Formats: sequence, structure tokens, C-alpha cells
Amino acid sequence: MDSHFWFYTLSAIPQTLGAIIALAAIFVIFKLDHIENRLQKESREIEEWLMPLFPSMEIHEVTRLDYSAMLQKLSEGIKKLSPGERNLAFDGYNKLCDLLREVIASYKRYYDASEERIYEYLAEKERILKSLLEVRKNALRRLKISLYFIVLSIVASIIFLPLYESIDSYAPAIVTTLVILAVSAVVYTGCSVWDIARRQLR
Repeated sequence: MDSHFWFYTLSAIPQTLGAIIALAAIFVIFKLDHIENRLQKESREIEEWLMPLFPSMEIHEVTRLDYSAMLQKLSEGIKKLSPGERNLAFDGYNKLCDLLREVIASYKRYYDASEERIYEYLAEKERILKSLLEVRKNALRRLKISLYFIVLSIVASIIFLPLYESIDSYAPAIVTTLVILAVSAVVYTGCSVWDIARRQLR
């Protein structure tokens, strides 16, 4: 084949992959922004519950917790509660009741706080926070792998691009390998975007 064919093929790979990873990155950043907003909302509410769960903690100790540390602290707090026991066998039960009553009132419901409702509410907050962190971790991991595949394809194409005239006899094998690598990167990126998109922030 004409050497210009290999030139155009090699030059098309970086351009195409560059556009694909740009679109994927925009989508992932958009998704991460939604996750961050939800994490901030959940963390502000959880902070209020950590104060009665850990009376010895100072306010600044609670507010400076990152999301992972907050999840760990919430799990420790839930373990202090004994479902089925009166007042959850917890000294700060009345403060927990007051917090749940505020939540109930914000949803315009007219039932009172109870041991079961407090425990289930905290368990649900733990599940939501854990789920959000897992979705964020998965999105970042998939984006990182996609970037690795695409950058590898782009760099390889750029390396061989100036040599297109001298590699004419090896060009079919080289270009075929790069195309397979590029297609693999595109497929993985597409699957990653689909996986990230279908995960609900709940």
C-alpha cells in the first residue's frame, strides 16, 4: 500500500482517541460533581448525628473528617446502639430522638421518633455514604484505566508517525496492532461510561 495510507491511519488514531477521552472525561467529571454535591449534603447531616453519638468529640474534630473517616465514625457510632433494647441502650438517646424528629418534620410526617426508626435511619445513612464513595472510587478507577489505554495508543501512534516511510514493510503489522489497541481502548471507555452512568446515587 502507499506509505501515505499508513501516515493518515497513524495520524487519525491520536485525533480520534483524543476526542473520545475528552468526551469521556467531561462525562466523568460531571458525574463526580454530582457525587461530590451529594456527599457534601449527606456529610452535613451525618455531622449532626456524630455529635450525640460521640459526646467527647469536639466540633472541629467532627467537621474536619473526610468522607471515608466519617463513614468509619458513623459505623462505630451505630455499633454503640443496641436495636431491640430500650432507648437503644444509649445514654444520648433523647438527643437522637430530637434529631430524628427534625428530619420527620422536614418531610411533613406526623409520627414520632422511635428506637427502630433511629437505628434504621442511621443504617440507611451509612449505606448511602458507602454507596456514594464506592461509585466515586469506581468512576475514578475506570477513568484512570481508560486514560492509560488511550494514552498508550496515542503515544505509540505518535512515535511511529515520523517513521511511516521507513516502516512500510512492517506497517501492516504495526498499524493492525495499534488499531486493535485503539479499538480496545474505545470499547473499554464506552463500557466504563455506561457502567458509571447506570449507577444510581442512592
